[in-house]
Amino acid sequence: MKKVEKALDEEHRAAASRRFLFGRASRLFWLKTTVILAFCIGLLMSSRLWIGPRSYPEAPVFGTLPAIEGFIAYGLFAALFVFAAIALISPKPQRFIAAFLAIIAVLCFFDQTRWQPWVFQYSFLLAALALFSWNVDDIDGQKRTLNIARLIIASTYILSGLQKMNLNFMENDFPWLVQPITDVLPSTTDLLHRFGMAVPFVQVAFGVGLLTKRYRAASLILAVSMHLFILAMFGPAGLNWNNIVWPWTTAMALFDILLFTGKTDFSLREMIWPRHRYHAAVFILFAILPFLSFANFWDSYLSAALYSGNLTEAQIYTTDAGKASLPAAIRSRLVQTSSDTNVLNIQHWAIEDLNVTPYPETRVYRTIAKGVCNQLRDPAQLVLIVREQRMFLSKPESGYRCWQL
Repeated sequence: MKKVEKALDEEHRAAASRRFLFGRASRLFWLKTTVILAFCIGLLMSSRLWIGPRSYPEAPVFGTLPAIEGFIAYGLFAALFVFAAIALISPKPQRFIAAFLAIIAVLCFFDQTRWQPWVFQYSFLLAALALFSWNVDDIDGQKRTLNIARLIIASTYILSGLQKMNLNFMENDFPWLVQPITDVLPSTTDLLHRFGMAVPFVQVAFGVGLLTKRYRAASLILAVSMHLFILAMFGPAGLNWNNIVWPWTTAMALFDILLFTGKTDFSLREMIWPRHRYHAAVFILFAILPFLSFANFWDSYLSAALYSGNLTEAQIYTTDAGKASLPAAIRSRLVQTSSDTNVLNIQHWAIEDLNVTPYPETRVYRTIAKGVCNQLRDPAQLVLIVREQRMFLSKPESGYRCWQL
């Protein structure tokens, strides 16, 4: 009798697994698979951000926190992949996803540079999946989880488009992005310039269109096409720049296909009218609070502002004497721009050392500069210049000496 019950139980599990793989619940399975694999690829590509070695200083939430390094850092990093692997194959992955996210949260608490846009987005997608019952018959749970994911993706597109509605993006960032085309075909420069003026509005339009039934198919084509275009421009045949965004861009195209194709039965009201606490939290974090970033009251990277031209930037300046007293790992990154003036480009430093862009907030730049100051013989030899770029309430330029950090 027990053998029969065991056989029936195994058959039931196998049937449930097949339904998750290929049935009506398959979108959630493949969404989980895509997020976890993309997250792990991003972690591997930015391993020095998480476990070192690194010359780029850490920026903990509280300045008194010690760095996580050595065996502890390696252990936590390895645990991430263990929990990710189990979550991939487990029919009930909730606890393993939760453990993965707990480690990510701890590591991010100890360094704000780890608050990368892809880390932020993947984490909330995984949290939604962790809150699902993973019962193949839980139709309401499936709809709720997919709608939360759709809200995250559509909000990202809409806010990213709004962030790009500035002259800095249209006149500087977009022309730089399409250099692989204009360098080969200079005659396209004017056409692409005009196209760059329209890009923010097109992105907002298809972000909104994904939430509608009438314009969803056209919006999906535009969204996927945008990601293919970004991959071509940032990829090896283009700028060959910031390769950490390559897997994220690919994952975003896959999210679009998983969430917005087929006869998907959902409405705009279901996504923006939360009936669940986590759904409400996601709505606030992805659709409400990002608007505060336009007035510099919310972080840019939590507001879909990557490569938007709407970011705070900073550089460190030091004298020849200051440069000479710095460790070789930092000194080699300083560029002499004039007599007794050397510039450390923080963006290039972060990308070259950690394979991620710096977290673009004044408080973080000040922490990074303070880390450099601590390695100078004479702190008077350094100044940090911060330039804020926001739609409203920007500070064009602020200077900080070591004793002001």
